[in-house]
Amino acid sequence: MSVVKTYDAGRFNRQLTIENEIEMSDGCGGFVTRYETQDTIWAHICPLRASNITRADNSIVEISHRILVRFRPNISTSTRFVTGSRRFKVEAVRDPDETRRYLECDCVERK
Repeated sequence: MSVVKTYDAGRFNRQLTIENEIEMSDGCGGFVTRYETQDTIWAHICPLRASNITRADNSIVEISHRILVRFRPNISTSTRFVTGSRRFKVEAVRDPDETRRYLECDCVERK
């Protein structure tokens, strides 16, 4: 027997913009990666953990989140979510009960 997850609609309380990576020619034989806005959705953001990363004498705070959204076929690991000045890079996407109703996205926010 499979268990179907249900989520309270009130949990989707954050408005996020979906942006997907696109590669554009730079005119010199290479390419530049940019983000193109796809849509605006409602989501639930749950912070999981934070870590401090030092690279080349720069300290970066990396915060991982689980973001729950209604199912959309255009969300993948080349997607990021944006709200205000915050950007969440999608690291993994899964359909928790394989009913194509919701997606759980593991995301990283760098500050």
